[in-house]
Amino acid sequence: MNAPSVEQLQGGWPADLTSFVGRRRELAEVRRALAASRLVSLVGPGGVGKTRLASRAAWEVRRAFPGGVVLVELAGLEDERLVSQAVVTALGIRDQRARWSPETLAEQVGQRRLLLVFDNCEHVVDAAAATAATLLQRCPDLRILTTTRQPLAVAGEHILNVPALTCPPDGAAVSPDGLSAYEAGALFVDRARAAVSEFVLDERTGPVVGAICRRLDGVPLAIELAAFSLRVLSPEQILQRLDDRFGFLTGGNRAAAPRHRTLRALIDWSFDLCSEQERAVWARASVFADHFDLDGVEAVCSDQVSSDAGIFSVVAGLVDKSILIRGEHEGRVRFRMLESIREYGHEILRDSGQETSVRRRHRDWCLALAEQMRHRWFGPGQGELFSQMRLEHANVRAALDFCVREPGEVAAGVRITDGLRDYWRVSGLISEGRHWCDRLMERETASTLNRLCLLINAAHFALLQTEVSKATALLQEAECVQQELGDENSDLFIQVVRGFAASLGHDYVGGLATAEQVLDVLRESEEFSWLFAGLALVGVCSTLLGDSEKATAYYHELRHLCRERGEKWRQSYALWGLGMEAWRQGDASTAATLVREALENLQDFNDYHTAGLCAEALAWITSSEGQPERAACLLGLAHTIRGEEGGPLLPLFEEYHDQCERQVRGALGERAYAMSFEQGAAVRVDEALGYALGQKRRAEPTPKAESVKPLSRREQEIAGLVAQGMSNKEIANSLVISRRTAEAHVEHILVKLGFTSRGQIAAWLSEQRNQDIS
Repeated sequence: MNAPSVEQLQGGWPADLTSFVGRRRELAEVRRALAASRLVSLVGPGGVGKTRLASRAAWEVRRAFPGGVVLVELAGLEDERLVSQAVVTALGIRDQRARWSPETLAEQVGQRRLLLVFDNCEHVVDAAAATAATLLQRCPDLRILTTTRQPLAVAGEHILNVPALTCPPDGAAVSPDGLSAYEAGALFVDRARAAVSEFVLDERTGPVVGAICRRLDGVPLAIELAAFSLRVLSPEQILQRLDDRFGFLTGGNRAAAPRHRTLRALIDWSFDLCSEQERAVWARASVFADHFDLDGVEAVCSDQVSSDAGIFSVVAGLVDKSILIRGEHEGRVRFRMLESIREYGHEILRDSGQETSVRRRHRDWCLALAEQMRHRWFGPGQGELFSQMRLEHANVRAALDFCVREPGEVAAGVRITDGLRDYWRVSGLISEGRHWCDRLMERETASTLNRLCLLINAAHFALLQTEVSKATALLQEAECVQQELGDENSDLFIQVVRGFAASLGHDYVGGLATAEQVLDVLRESEEFSWLFAGLALVGVCSTLLGDSEKATAYYHELRHLCRERGEKWRQSYALWGLGMEAWRQGDASTAATLVREALENLQDFNDYHTAGLCAEALAWITSSEGQPERAACLLGLAHTIRGEEGGPLLPLFEEYHDQCERQVRGALGERAYAMSFEQGAAVRVDEALGYALGQKRRAEPTPKAESVKPLSRREQEIAGLVAQGMSNKEIANSLVISRRTAEAHVEHILVKLGFTSRGQIAAWLSEQRNQDIS
């Protein structure tokens, strides 16, 4: 844009020296807010782009203020008593009064229809607030736009939180052209080409630039500093050096304010604005891995907060100063820090010599959550517990990593892992649960109760991943340790896992007998997790042996115990089993009702194993009811879920599956069967339960036919394999190409079709085939 005239924008308004990137939504919000409110504050952490946004917004609304748009730069003030004088100077008033006050300033502004932009208010916030309040009260046509890390807290203030620039999501396959659709990527490319004119965004640099933008949280200042470094470093080298971002991100615009020349100087400015207690909580809160809530801060950080101030007011102060960013997740208020803010706090904590003690407090808090999970899991609040653990998952990882790395902390790590045994399963994170067992066993090598607990859980996780030989080896060691220690409870748990191993080895008689012999003792204990696992095991073994009477009895017992406690997750397994038995007895209607109830119970969880069994069962039931098209869709859905869960069907269930498939293929014909199967297979896993229950899927954008770039023959072939549910690795193996080549083909298909998910490819392909038929 051209530099504005003095008549339009007074106060030495700075002309843009670099292009303005993105912020369309935020600009619209500022315009709307200024139309409705007389005081609008742009609030956000340092370097997020508040000043540039305010500058551009003021330029866009300048014609609505015939009295002028005036920038009042407050960053250089060290004495807040000079705020009124700064406004006088910006307005160009020549009157040399001995002392300017908000009241005398208001006399000068009078009836002018004027927009004042108070830039960088945070360090003089009290004086800025008093000045703004007086001016607004006495000058009816005045409006004020502020940029600040802390709201002014003046009546009528409209607060707009300025977010970081949009970044490509972690793990997303974004083409070089697509990267520029994200504000952070567009800014990096713009500044990179200004620093190095020959910079090219291509297949090599694109993913690296996306990773840089994510690592820097989309903060414009940090991105600009990183892009400026291209004068001496490649994008790959920049990404590698971001582990030391404060030492690395220096330089940049020498004409900028000193605090904007380096990332450290910018955050030093914020740190200096905080009280002593706010600084202490900032440093201690850096041990949280991701977002966290007030309860977490109280548990981990409150030892440094005096009782008269209270942790609540300290957290509120950090939110006001944009150190903590407030958000809501599943109806709960959570806080997070930008990564640069967190790393700064971590550096302060480390230098204080208190890092280990604070991490231990964080570990204790996570341990308390795991113990709560253990004691309350089989009860009416199961869904809420699961939701809470999902929110705290990153923090649990950090706590377990501390337990693995810090000497003397293995016992706490074992308690956390054991307390979350069912959580790993229900959340679809069996590999992670097994990972922590393995890492802790590397530290706990002696024959102790801790190692015994880890061995049992690791064997159980290995079986859930159908690695029977690995689980058998772990069980053998567990039995040796148990005999050495003589721990009777552990022997009960070993037998349940041993029965599970036998059933996966197709020894259903042995599996049933092994688990049945410990059920009576488990019924008398409070070990509901192992009791319910044992009942599920004997139920399915009885089904596989064709003993419907015994299977039904065990499933009924499991359902009764679950209902008695208000438990949903294990009850879903009992409902599936009862549905299976009803179907085997020829009662398809009752079977469908029971299996759908099981699926409804599973909607709060990520148990793909049980969900896959239910989808399969519904396909068989639906086929027997004479609905082949729906059955084919459900077979495709079950295929997708099994691809997520990774486990094969047991032989009897494989027999039912093959029988259903033959019936449906015969009824529909090959082409119609393939189309219906692909329709089900294209459903995203997160929508699978709703789809199985007949709920409407969320609409996904489909490109207009004329806008779709035609796929090459090879891309058509690969799109077909994607529609079959193949992973990139499976596609590579099938076509005898490298995995990287397969990934590139899939990404090109997504770009050509304008899609963001593999499921959309499958749905589009099905639609194309429907058009060909018609």
